[in-house]
Amino acid sequence: MSETAEQRWSRLLASWALPDDIVAQAPVSPWAHDPATFAVDHTLERDTVASRMARDVLPATGASVLDVGCGGGRSSLALAPPAATLIGFDENPRMLEQFAAAAQAAGVTHHEVQGRWPHDAGLAPVADVVVCHHVFYNVPQLAEFALALTAHARLAVVAVLPPRHPLSSMNAAWKHFWNLTRPTGPTDADAVAVLREVGLDPEVMRAPRGALAQATSNPAAQVAAARRRLCLHADRDADIAAFLARQPPAWSDEVVVLRWPGGAEAS
Repeated sequence: MSETAEQRWSRLLASWALPDDIVAQAPVSPWAHDPATFAVDHTLERDTVASRMARDVLPATGASVLDVGCGGGRSSLALAPPAATLIGFDENPRMLEQFAAAAQAAGVTHHEVQGRWPHDAGLAPVADVVVCHHVFYNVPQLAEFALALTAHARLAVVAVLPPRHPLSSMNAAWKHFWNLTRPTGPTDADAVAVLREVGLDPEVMRAPRGALAQATSNPAAQVAAARRRLCLHADRDADIAAFLARQPPAWSDEVVVLRWPGGAEAS
């Protein structure tokens, strides 16, 4: 019997697992994130395709936005106004602290929920719009995840993801430092297939990738991020810097924006 869209998605995500011996010698987890790379700063763009697609359905006053996998809040702070209340949902308490500080500085009513979606989705309130940016490639059971997003949105869900797995940007580096060939899938088309398989019918828009937080442009931070992703030690920093100068990570210059109707009852 042929595999379902979600089975294919899960299988392709599983192929990104790293060899045990490489992970065992790593000084820190290669899957960790630096909160500074998700910070709300002067680089925040408020007029992106994703923000326009969310604003198109948000009420003019009193709107609420639930930001799942919120990081520092770049996805939802771009919507205030018209959003008057922002709810940040993340499993990392440092991300939530950063989200709260950014919302406070913007003068926006905010709430934070620590948990893992969708296991802890019941801790989060329903909102007018749910946003979920750059999270899907971390989710093996994407159908359940997306249906929980839908159940928490009165009007719409707006999700953003790169067209290919973000870690594929480091594939050349893995080959150089470890002689390890890394996967390339899944892709945005695989994600859309999962959504459609469970009855969701997203609008699909391609758009230029938005600006990244200022911290990501710092050369030292770039080396540290690559070192962590590649499971290397600090004594290889000069080698990493030299490689990045010759061959910068192959980031996609576009993103895919998905929007589909919410499933929560209007209050």
